[in-house]
Order: sequence, then C-alpha cells, then structure tokens
Amino acid sequence: MRLTLAVPDLLALDRTTLAGSPSLVRLAHYAKSPVTRRGTLDALLVSQLATPDTAAAAPLAALGAGLDPGSSCVLRADPVSLVAGRNDVALAARIDDLDEDETGAMLATLNAHFGCDGLAFHAPRPDAWFVLVDHAPDLTTTPLAAVRGAIYPWLPGGNDAARWRRWLSEMQMLLHAHPANTAREARGRVPVTGIWISEGGRVAETRQRPATTIFATPGTSGDVACGLARLGGAAAFAPPPDFTALPMQNGAVVVLDRANIANAATFQSNWIDPAVAALERGTLASLSLLADGHGMAAGWNAQRPTWNRRAVARFAPRPFAPPLSDEDDA
Repeated sequence: MRLTLAVPDLLALDRTTLAGSPSLVRLAHYAKSPVTRRGTLDALLVSQLATPDTAAAAPLAALGAGLDPGSSCVLRADPVSLVAGRNDVALAARIDDLDEDETGAMLATLNAHFGCDGLAFHAPRPDAWFVLVDHAPDLTTTPLAAVRGAIYPWLPGGNDAARWRRWLSEMQMLLHAHPANTAREARGRVPVTGIWISEGGRVAETRQRPATTIFATPGTSGDVACGLARLGGAAAFAPPPDFTALPMQNGAVVVLDRANIANAATFQSNWIDPAVAALERGTLASLSLLADGHGMAAGWNAQRPTWNRRAVARFAPRPFAPPLSDEDDA
C-alpha cells in the first residue's frame, strides 16, 4: 500500500518540537531531502495525484468546494485585508469569517462591475471564492500563503498582467466603501479591502492518477483533495480516526485537520508513529508526508527502508529539519 499523509500547518509548529519527534526523524532519514514549494501543500498534492504534475490548484479547489466550472478557466479570488502604507500596500490577512449575506453582497457588486469584462465571481462557500473567465489569461501568480509584506513584488506577471493589476485596483476601490464592509467594521470585524488572484487553470487540463482513495474533510484545507476525488468520479471519504482504522488498499491519501499545539501529540500517536512503523515492517510500500506552514510546503517521500537504513535511522539519527521560511530567515 502507498500512503500519503497531508497535514496543513504542521510546519507552523515549534521547530524544536518537530526536530525531536523520533518518528519524524526516521521518516526524514528514509526520505532524504524533502521536495519544497512556496505556498501551501495543495501544489504538492496535485503533483502527486494528478497529471500533469504542474496542474493548477484553483480549478480542483473549486470542484472540491462544490463549484463545477465546466470549461471555464478558474482562478482563486481570495478575499483579503490590505493595509496602505506611505509607499506601498501590504497584505494583512485573508478574511475567513464572512457569512453568506456578506459574501453574496460583495460578489454581486463585483459581478455587476466586471461582467462586461468577462469575469464571473463565485463562492460555493463564504470561505471559498473563485473567479471564472472564458479565456485563460497569460499570468504568473503567487499563492496567497507565500505572500509576505508589501504586495507589489507578488502581483501577477505575464503578458496580461497590466490588465489584471488594473482590475485588482478596481476591486479594491469597489470593496473599500462597500456597505457590507461598513457593517463589518461597525461590528468590530476586519473589512475585505482586496482580492488576491492565483493558481489559475481548467479542470479539463487535469487527470487524477489511478488507484488512489482520498480521505479529506470538506473545507479550505481539503478542497483540492476533494476536487481530485471528484475528478476521478468518486467522493472523498471522511478521514478515519487513526492509522489502524485506515482500510488497506493500493493507494490512499489522507488530508488531516490543521495541526496545532493542542492536537500535535494526538496526530503523532494516531498517525505518524504507526505509519512509520508500518513502513519499516513493509506493511506500507511507501509513505509520503506533505506539510506546510509559514508560506512554505514540503514533502517527504520514503520507500520501505532496508535493515541497514533502519539501524542508522535509530542509532545515528539526524534532527527532523523543516525547510526555512522567510520568517525564519528574518
């Protein structure tokens, strides 16, 4: 059996805690150097589960969130808070506490303004915003999770960048004085003052790799996995409570809840410890751990280790070393 464990926010945990985990230490030893990407683990999921491995995450996230985009090109359209400085504009946060009425009102304004430009905004959930266009733009974009500080270095590039940058500025102006934002501020909530565009592509350009069963809870961390399942003609199952309850099959992907201080020990004992032990016994033919945090994602891909490698991993271990992020370098 081939198993992929995806753990959002694992790399945001204390580095000392991660470095001292015996199971993570052994897994990293068997996997050697991790594969790293800026952003979230969504791109790593796509690279492992889809062809081509460079397929875009946005259309799969839309599909997993319940939006069928058909043949349209889909881009993420994350609602964000932007803060204007003297010489720049900085990203403050993604806005995740919108309700359906606020979302509907803001999208109605955006669609009324941009409909003539061929942009159609959709939100199958208040925390999942997308924009659909008929013709794929020539853009290079940055995942929202990888953006740090002033937004100008991270804005879209490519032949269509000028048009999209102008549209992003118009979105900021439309949202700045929006009645829904005025009401949010009156309730002490952060207003939506901008949209972040990223990770565009078409569902039709992607195919799921065969013989993979996907377990993921619906929500922003599981949308891409759920979309991949739906792309393969199946539904994603709810994750089992622990590794021992996971059905044995050819291949499985399990997207767990976001890691935090409160659930880290449970995640370790329920999933990492038994999965690494199963890899060492040969019950698992391969084990991949995908994780993200602080704007970086990493994947450790290990095959069943030899006896010599198991001995070295146990008696001459090296610390589990997550990749450095911009925040670590600062």
